[in-house]
Amino acid sequence: KEHVTLRDSLSKLNNIRLDANDYYSIKENERIDLFAQLNKESEAQQKTNQFMKLIAILAIALISILSLLSLSLYKNNIIRTQSNKLLQDKNSELEMAKEKAEKASQARADFLSTVSHELRTPLNAINGITHLLIEENPKESQIHYLNSLKFSGNYLLTFINEILEINRIESNNIEVENIDFNLKDLLLNIKDSLQELAKVNNNNFVLEIDEKVPNAVISDPTKLSQIFINLINNALKFTKNGDVKVLVELFGINENVATIHFEVIDTGIGIAPEKQQTIFDSFSQGSIEINRKYGGTGLGLAIVKKLVDLLGGSITLQSELNKGSSFYFDLEMKVSTRKFDLEKEIELEIPLDYNEEILANKHVLIVEDNKINQMITKKMVEKKGMLTSIIDNGEDAVEAIRSENNFDLILMDVHLPGINGTIATKEIRKFNKKIPVIALTAISLNENRDILLSFGMNDVVTKPFDPVNFYNVIAKVLSKSKSIA
Repeated sequence: KEHVTLRDSLSKLNNIRLDANDYYSIKENERIDLFAQLNKESEAQQKTNQFMKLIAILAIALISILSLLSLSLYKNNIIRTQSNKLLQDKNSELEMAKEKAEKASQARADFLSTVSHELRTPLNAINGITHLLIEENPKESQIHYLNSLKFSGNYLLTFINEILEINRIESNNIEVENIDFNLKDLLLNIKDSLQELAKVNNNNFVLEIDEKVPNAVISDPTKLSQIFINLINNALKFTKNGDVKVLVELFGINENVATIHFEVIDTGIGIAPEKQQTIFDSFSQGSIEINRKYGGTGLGLAIVKKLVDLLGGSITLQSELNKGSSFYFDLEMKVSTRKFDLEKEIELEIPLDYNEEILANKHVLIVEDNKINQMITKKMVEKKGMLTSIIDNGEDAVEAIRSENNFDLILMDVHLPGINGTIATKEIRKFNKKIPVIALTAISLNENRDILLSFGMNDVVTKPFDPVNFYNVIAKVLSKSKSIA
């Protein structure tokens, strides 16, 4: 039934005829639809074109940026290469300059060491002969000249020692010891040893030590002694009818490390403001007039500054012309738990009171190549009742000890023709470990007491000999040898 209805409807539609208006209406609608479709397609094409332009612009911009970056990197690479080459050239120049400076410094150090060392040999003759002449009851008219000669020799020796010391410090050929010692005893001993100098200029010399300062500390007593002896010597020398004070204060203790303040104050001539910046330089003094009037080498304060620096401190100066000076520094020292015997500590600082019988009739072998030194050493030894034999080289000394073995003591010069004194001593110790050996040396830059003792020597005496020290060392070594035997 439904099929029949649909067929009828289609038949009716087919029978309907479209007039002209309907036709034109349909065509217009079709044209409008086509136009609308073309507009949509045109808009889509415009959007596509705009997107493509944007992409093209972005691509061009990206390519431009990449090109600029590449160019920049290229230029930077060229600049870096040039800079690296320039730096390499500059580094090479600096290394060459450094090597030249080091060579110049080493040449200066070697020169000063050699000169200082070589000066000791004739100076030993001057001081030794002067001592022998003074001991042999000279005429009264000659005593003044001999004392002047002795003073000049000692002054020259001090100068040589200070040159050698500053040279050793600057060449870094010096080590800081850390040993237990009694700080208060050290300062008291220094004060006692300089009291006579204080009397010369009529100075009131006092030492004030804070009660809280620990007695026993761990540091380098030798270098600390050098610092104070130089500072106090200067203070006493440049002060007349005035006061010299040494202050020692405890600033605090933290984790068993004490911070101690040291200060040397005087009421002497003072230092001009324009000279205070250079006063710690080598060979620097307040003025030529001061050097002429008071003497001195101009090395004392330079040594002090370098030693204070080595101990970890920094020295400061405050001074006013004609009113006095103050030198002060702080040092950190570990507190020691060791107990010290005051009397024994002081005993080490005073001349050894030996019995002449210790020296009498002892047979001493003098190993020395310099004829003048042979004569001086022989005279000084025989003056105390000892017997002497002389050998001028290390090889013969070794053979003499090996074959004769009737010597009580060897005085061994370090610098000998052939094998030197250290090697000779080392050879002797291979077959004779008991005979005492004392090194005689005009000590040079690369020598020190510990190095010489490491070869088997029992003690060291430095040329030129100080007669009191010379006899003390001999007596001490012979006493120890006798007690061991």
